[in-house]
Amino acid sequence: MLAAALTIASCSHSTPAAAPATSASTTVAAPTTTPAPKPPKPAPPKPPTTNPLTGRPGVPRGPVLAVKIDNTSPGRPQIGLDAADIVYVEQVEGGATRLVAVFASRYPGQVGPVRSVRNGDPELLSAYGGAGLVFSGGAGRPLATLHKSALKDLAGAGGYSRLGSRRAPYNLVNALSRTAGRLPRIARPRDVGFRWADADPRLAGADHASRLTATVGRIPVSFGFDPRTHRWIEVLNGQHARAANGADLGTPNVIVQFCRVTVDRTDVDVNGSPSALTHTVGSGRVVIFRDGRAIGGTWVRSRAGGPTRYLDPAGKDITLRTGGAWVLLAATGSPLSYR
Repeated sequence: MLAAALTIASCSHSTPAAAPATSASTTVAAPTTTPAPKPPKPAPPKPPTTNPLTGRPGVPRGPVLAVKIDNTSPGRPQIGLDAADIVYVEQVEGGATRLVAVFASRYPGQVGPVRSVRNGDPELLSAYGGAGLVFSGGAGRPLATLHKSALKDLAGAGGYSRLGSRRAPYNLVNALSRTAGRLPRIARPRDVGFRWADADPRLAGADHASRLTATVGRIPVSFGFDPRTHRWIEVLNGQHARAANGADLGTPNVIVQFCRVTVDRTDVDVNGSPSALTHTVGSGRVVIFRDGRAIGGTWVRSRAGGPTRYLDPAGKDITLRTGGAWVLLAATGSPLSYR
């Protein structure tokens, strides 16, 4: 027993062998990077659902055709003018005026009298994109300006004829209904800046107006308001102006747009009179007549090809009554009266 105890005691004081050291290596996986998703492409702008040139439902599918039309006594009554969506009255040589009528909703069988192009036409009509221009010749510089623009020269496109009932140069007409059908590459209607609404709260505080007269060049241009039809009818020598078919020349809106006008010595007529060049890029005073009221504000157009905005003193768009407009491009400071 003693021997056994000594054996146990000697074993209890022995130092156990150390466990062998182990070396463990840890591998850290590289973080997985997921590429950031690409931002979605912006949705294409929705196509207009109303005619941007009249505010009426539906967008015309035909081309936009602008026609240079005479606006003197020998050229009246004008043919087909009552079918235009937009009509511009511009100053030319000698203080006289010409019309630029824009058609997209309807194409009459005849339009005229067709007259020549001017240097300011491409700038004015550039808002309509590659619209077609129906005209009868012009001086070298205006033709060169036209051919550098996006407008399509339709002087040689056909559809022209002369009326035996009128004397030249007031007898040239274009069969616009046939011309439109042969021009698949001409621009369709697009936004040129007009804003349409048959109701506008600003009318309640606007000046009353039943008659207006603006001077374009040296020509007084007058309109009277017909409250039954909500239209402004052009007045010549105290009588309603009429187209050749007997229809009144009228519009729901008359826009008197005051522009910078300069002498254009690159375009001189046979009498030696230089033409006038109306600058429609920039800004200036505007008075819009609709619903027997007059709303004043500012027109703004930052570049050729861009739209013209018509803004009230608060910077908000002045709306037009549905149905089209006449735009009188008067020189800054020209007389305007209404009552």
